[in-house]
Amino acid sequence: MEQNNRSGSRASWGRIGAAACAGAIAAIALGAAKPAEGGPPGGGLPPGGVPAALQRLADEAEIEKLTYCYAEATDTIGRGDLEGGRALYQKCFTPNAVVAAYYPGDDPNGPPSLTSGPSEWADVAQNEFVTAGYVSTQHLNGNVVVKVQGNTGTMKTYLQATHVLEPNSAVEVAHGWYDDIVVRTPHGWKIAKRTLHLQTFLRLESP
Repeated sequence: MEQNNRSGSRASWGRIGAAACAGAIAAIALGAAKPAEGGPPGGGLPPGGVPAALQRLADEAEIEKLTYCYAEATDTIGRGDLEGGRALYQKCFTPNAVVAAYYPGDDPNGPPSLTSGPSEWADVAQNEFVTAGYVSTQHLNGNVVVKVQGNTGTMKTYLQATHVLEPNSAVEVAHGWYDDIVVRTPHGWKIAKRTLHLQTFLRLESP
């Protein structure tokens, strides 16, 4: 008799546990069906079939890659491959993008010292590097902050750039940041405007 009571108790608890699990799964499903804040009204998925939160994360990741694309392009030119760098710039920018630069000491509220399109910017970079006598460059990016609003967005990136004059004795180091306006295109996110703000540009030599 005692054994039957124990068996009955185990069966009862098993039914309760199964019901609890089923309830939890239903609650999770209902929660997943609720629209995220700013998502499509009435729940469900947006037109692209991807939840809004996941789409935002995907957009931010794709946009962040653009600043690394730019660094790779610039350092490709720094290694002497002008056309390779120009081709990479075309992957980073819209065809009619604007690239502008403020140098140390420029009035931040005034016009930039330099403005060009992305293809011309490759020539500007090469001219700067060759004239200065650099044998290579390295652009490091960090503190990337991306904000997306529909099909447009902004990105801010901190910059540290090393320009090598003599590998064992002399470099020129720049610090600053980029302010970008980005847009979604049929070919993915692209930079529509990049503004470089240089804070310092220093020559460092070994003793």
